[in-house]
Amino acid sequence: MNKFSRAATAGFAVSVLLAVASSAAFADRPLKWRELAVPAADNSQQHHLEKTAAGELILSWVETDGNASTAKFAVLEKTGWSLPLTVIREQGKLADPPVVLGLSDGSLAAAWMPYPTDSTDRYASDIFLARSIDGGLSWSAPLKPYGAAARVYDAQMSLAALPGGRLALVWTDMRLASHDPAADPKANRYQLVSAVIDRDWRANPEQILDNDVCSCCRSYTAALGERLLTVYRDHAAGEIRDISAVRWQPVSATPQIGSVHADGWVIGGCPSNGPSVDLAPANAVVAWFSAADGKGRVKAAFSHDGGETFRAPVELDADASGYANASLLEDGSALVSWRGRQGPDDELRVAKLGEDGKISRRTTLYRGGFPKWPSKYLATQVIGNQAYVAWTDPALKRVRLAVVELN
Repeated sequence: MNKFSRAATAGFAVSVLLAVASSAAFADRPLKWRELAVPAADNSQQHHLEKTAAGELILSWVETDGNASTAKFAVLEKTGWSLPLTVIREQGKLADPPVVLGLSDGSLAAAWMPYPTDSTDRYASDIFLARSIDGGLSWSAPLKPYGAAARVYDAQMSLAALPGGRLALVWTDMRLASHDPAADPKANRYQLVSAVIDRDWRANPEQILDNDVCSCCRSYTAALGERLLTVYRDHAAGEIRDISAVRWQPVSATPQIGSVHADGWVIGGCPSNGPSVDLAPANAVVAWFSAADGKGRVKAAFSHDGGETFRAPVELDADASGYANASLLEDGSALVSWRGRQGPDDELRVAKLGEDGKISRRTTLYRGGFPKWPSKYLATQVIGNQAYVAWTDPALKRVRLAVVELN
């Protein structure tokens, strides 16, 4: 047994004991789960989960060595993990976790966000995209998919695969923002901007999805055919920062913005705690965090018209840190993961939520600390009858992965 297997086994045993200890308080019918060893080395972080066009799990992460950051990925095949491959190696830190996802034509796309070394704007990042047609053995030259006027706010991007080998990208843009507190609010706005990369790997013109959004909360984008649904923390007069959803298309069309729920959270700064969405032919589900009354709450809401309107939300946790993820299941229910609180520690919790608003099963996968940045987020991906949940363990200094059985 190698050292990373021993560490994963030890961590698994601790997590099982913690899950059993907390089951009386937080589990009615616990979901069955196990920990799966991952090929990430020590000092791994900034995890992300996607899948190939064939439905295989992709885990991407960053390994740090001195001042260098290496973005890697591996695919969970039927016989186990593929050989980890490198996407890019950068001097310095990467902002948002790098993403590797499968495109509809069988190729792979990668996205990463290095901090510019020659920039005096400490809030700015760049986004680079690359494509691989040989399973990640080689990558195309990096593509910066926006014009010179763009100013990408760091750690804020979401992606979704489109038909025909295309890719949708959404980012938070601060070209209209001023970091002077005395600046006119009308001239101090963060925008949600998108671009579609075509099958020839060229970026189409940018499209503004919303011209006034919360700055630091990441967006989440889901696609179904030519339909795209992006959820994000909005920004309204009076410093109200609730969750909105925008429906848009790759072609030129006016984005349709709607509210997910009016929590009425008034906060004079960004909580850095964005929502998550999943989309099916007729349904959608959104999960998010809110502290409108001073208590950290995780909520989820279903839509039965593709994200045009949402039902009243269900509260999953009234003492939470947030960072929620939501995935639709084949029976119409949803699996939601988030960070709850248990004494001085956080817990990684998952729950199966029915369309009727009832929680049928829930359990705790991990209790302990979470990194503050840039690996504080969770990642969830559902494939068949299994859900994969990834997190970074600061004690072990590595990425971990749990497999949750959904049947």
